Amino acid sequence: MDAVRTICCKLDPTPDQLREIGATLDAFAAACNRAADVARAIDSANRFDVQRACYRDIRQEFGLPANLAVRAIARACVAVKVPEKADSTFLPTSIDFDARTFRFHEAERAFGLTLLAGRRGITTDLGAFQVEGLAGRDPTSATLVRRPDGGLYLHVRVKAPAPEPVTVNDFLGVDLGIANIATDSDGTVHSGKPVDDVRRKHNLQRKRLQRKGTKGARKKLRRVKRKESRFRRHVNHAISKEIVGAAQRTGRGIALEDLKGFRERASARGADARNRLSGWSFGQLRSFLQYKARAAGVPLVDVDPRYTSRDCSSCGHRSRSNRKSQAEFQCQACGHESHADVNAARNIRARAASKSAPGLAGGNA
Repeated sequence: MDAVRTICCKLDPTPDQLREIGATLDAFAAACNRAADVARAIDSANRFDVQRACYRDIRQEFGLPANLAVRAIARACVAVKVPEKADSTFLPTSIDFDARTFRFHEAERAFGLTLLAGRRGITTDLGAFQVEGLAGRDPTSATLVRRPDGGLYLHVRVKAPAPEPVTVNDFLGVDLGIANIATDSDGTVHSGKPVDDVRRKHNLQRKRLQRKGTKGARKKLRRVKRKESRFRRHVNHAISKEIVGAAQRTGRGIALEDLKGFRERASARGADARNRLSGWSFGQLRSFLQYKARAAGVPLVDVDPRYTSRDCSSCGHRSRSNRKSQAEFQCQACGHESHADVNAARNIRARAASKSAPGLAGGNA
């Protein structure tokens, strides 16, 4: 199985190329909207049905090259299939490229992109990370993104053979949370305080800017949102890298709770608690753990999350009163005391270990 990485490359187009990219973004978004309208009209999100119904019209009306028209139709069909996006409108912010419309020229450090008027060679501003990630690669797909500040970036997907997952008999259990973003069964705690401090700071700033209501304030609001998002992403990258590294060094797999649907089930009292819950990016951290583990050959398994915070990792006694507070765990049966998140991580580890080696399930990590 191949491991897929996305490498973000900043483009450095000429003024003429910049105008042509803008025109292509507009045409691509318009084509997506037309294809989505057709999909809803014929009551089908099948890409081939929609393509038969509107491909020629899209080519003629918007002037898109053949393969960009196909990509626009494919994107629209994917969106229409998702109930939350079925009625959405596409904005001129991105374009999908495939092997026929995109090429990386390593020697020139440039990308060949098919735009409205044909193929254009666009130079890039690559850092050491991008140069290393693209070295010797022949990527065949990418997404051009225009950010709110006008910057143009190419998100290039590269494939590399992933090592086969190693056979393991033990796991590093990881408990995901809000107060502590991640806690493992070895006792390592990744605090959520830095992220929470940034969230509170930006919430106060947002309130002030929203009350002001000027054009400059709205522009500042967008910058604040992006800044907070980048910080969360950086923290999640750092945490996932450390967890995968710890598992790889010790020859263990990684065990996570299956939190699918958790956000819909969870409740929070008060505005601050609701903000913390809505800003909890556990899905992003999970995705980072998945792709980093795959690239490192570290197995990753899901376990049932029920009662991991109530069960004693020492004797197995289950009681709500075992959880004394957010941070404290004290078993009412055997007296075992532990950090509550560490106790939960050890339960997660035990559940994963019991699937592969039942004899491991009863011991602490």
